[in-house]
Amino acid sequence: MSAPDLTPQIPGEPLATMTPIASAVTTATGESTTAQAQAPLYVAKHNGGGRWIVIDENAPLVDGKVVKVGDFVGASKEEAEAEAQRLAEGGEPLVIDAQRDSDREALSQPKPAATGAVDPTTLKQAVLTPDGWLCPEPKGKE
Repeated sequence: MSAPDLTPQIPGEPLATMTPIASAVTTATGESTTAQAQAPLYVAKHNGGGRWIVIDENAPLVDGKVVKVGDFVGASKEEAEAEAQRLAEGGEPLVIDAQRDSDREALSQPKPAATGAVDPTTLKQAVLTPDGWLCPEPKGKE
C-alpha cells in the first residue's frame, strides 16, 4: 500500500484552498474512501452558568469550539434535549428576530443608579457616584 501524496501547507494559506487529503487515502483493497455526508446529530451541551445549548455533533469545530444550532439557550438539560429532539425530527432552529434581540440587549444594559444626593454620614461602605468615590466618614475619637 502506497502512502498518500502529502501537500505541504504554506503559512498563511487558507485551508479552504488545499485539496482534501481524504480522497487520497486508500483501503487495503484499493478502493478510495471519501467522507460520507452525515445527517446532523443534535445533542444538548452544558455551556456554563446554568445555560444549555443544542449543538450538531457532526458539524466541524470553529476555532476549536463547538457551534450552537440557532439561538436556543435553555435553563435545564431537559429543555435542551427537547429542543434537540424537535430539531432531529426536522424542525427549524430557533432564530430570535432582530427587533426582539435589540429589546433583550436594552434590558441587559445596567441602568444608572438614581441621581439622588447621598448622605455620607449614613454610608457603611464606599459608593461610586458620577462625581467620584464617596467614602464613609471615619468615626471620631471620643
